Amino acid sequence: MIYAIIQARMGSTRLPGKVMLDLSGIPVIEHVINRLNRSNLIDKIIIVTSTDSNNQPLIDFCISKDVSYFVGSEEDVLDRYYQAALDNNIQEDDILIRITSDCPLIDPFVVDKVIQEHISSDNDYTTNVLDCTYPDGLDCEVFNFSTLKDTWLNANLSSQREHVTLYIRDNPDKFKLGNVKNDVDLSDFRWTLDEKEDFVFIEEVYNNLFDKNSFFTMEDIVELLNEKPELLKINSKFDRNEGLIKSLKEDEDLGSRNVNE
Repeated sequence: MIYAIIQARMGSTRLPGKVMLDLSGIPVIEHVINRLNRSNLIDKIIIVTSTDSNNQPLIDFCISKDVSYFVGSEEDVLDRYYQAALDNNIQEDDILIRITSDCPLIDPFVVDKVIQEHISSDNDYTTNVLDCTYPDGLDCEVFNFSTLKDTWLNANLSSQREHVTLYIRDNPDKFKLGNVKNDVDLSDFRWTLDEKEDFVFIEEVYNNLFDKNSFFTMEDIVELLNEKPELLKINSKFDRNEGLIKSLKEDEDLGSRNVNE
């Protein structure tokens, strides 16, 4: 079985409630689900959120749409994933895909490409972000449940518990890693949803493409941006992976404190 596990919560510090923002008439999270449902390989989608009471609207949405969900730790996202896997009776040889809810432009064809590479290369972990060539917002990480279990047992840094796959990427000698590259480097494009400017950009993309084809692809967006390059200016000032960089800095600061104490 192949499971897409979507990490979602309402409490974003930069754009609170972003997963439930209205985008072309439906919530952002519903777009993520609908686009992943176009995958030819994914068998089941699970939303994993946290025990924070602010997430109740997200839980209510899952119930109303009959979407599988799991509620777990707020801070230990790695544990949230692992407990969700156990709750869904996921087996050792099952495959998990980690997707974050701030990706309403996720392309199911890109996701399938990463899954296919994972299976054909018999990797422990396969992604398209070890060497970034896809737009920020089309990130996809694929790993076996056995890899997740090993990570859950051994990851001890706070950054490794918050960022589910960081321990895997930190240990290339232990895990067989794979990376899928795009034919053209599009890594400078920012298509993720973290800031209000990101939402303005994504809303413009949907306004231009959604009514013509509700499952527009990465190539459709690139074509739109070639026609309307001014859209790129809307959110161009933000850097990629700000959350991860912050977590790594906090690990460094904690280490420095421990040494000096």
